[in-house]
Amino acid sequence: MSILNENPIAYPGHKLPPLFNMISLKNHVPDKLHIMLRITDRLWELVLQEIKNEGLFNDISRNIIIKEMEKLKIRFEFWKIRGTENWDYTSLMGDDKLRVLRNFNLAKLFDPERAALIKREIKTDPQYFRLKAKVWYELFLKKTVIDPETNNILEQGLYRSSDVTPYIHVLVSHKTLKNGGNFQNKTSAICEILEHENRLLFYTQNNVSLSYPKPQNIHIL
Repeated sequence: MSILNENPIAYPGHKLPPLFNMISLKNHVPDKLHIMLRITDRLWELVLQEIKNEGLFNDISRNIIIKEMEKLKIRFEFWKIRGTENWDYTSLMGDDKLRVLRNFNLAKLFDPERAALIKREIKTDPQYFRLKAKVWYELFLKKTVIDPETNNILEQGLYRSSDVTPYIHVLVSHKTLKNGGNFQNKTSAICEILEHENRLLFYTQNNVSLSYPKPQNIHIL
């Protein structure tokens, strides 16, 4: 931490001084559920951005997306922001995000090969994220391979390093996660910490013992 305080860019992925420089990075516990939800937000944004970049973000593609959402029983809408040419859309909730990323038929929007590649990238199995984060990250940054002679695309890539968010960096570079990265419940890490602190305060203020003697076996004849 002292190195980062003196030089915030000493390690890859760090640009600014630590916000809580009194706490070692080893003691930071990211909430895996929160990270996963924010990363799925980013992946869905990139899907929509790719459609826009291809010049295909029109009534046809928007209707396709809405109909696919209806199949997944998700209420989803697009609307034009007043006074601009920009569009906004319904924010997905936690369970809806998972259904979209797991079951949305991307082949309705992209060619089959491209759809399959994106589908690999947005695989959201918790164990996959926990155990193969770096493999997932390498796929995220998969580069497009171009034939230098013909300038034809030999292998389609995915996204750029500028598309990486702090949440993706935490997932790949910081291994200490709530519950070891398992989705045991949907309670955030900060809530569990506060609940634990509240219990300790109650026990302390009411002189409740935090430990008890080991029970003894009593044999009755």
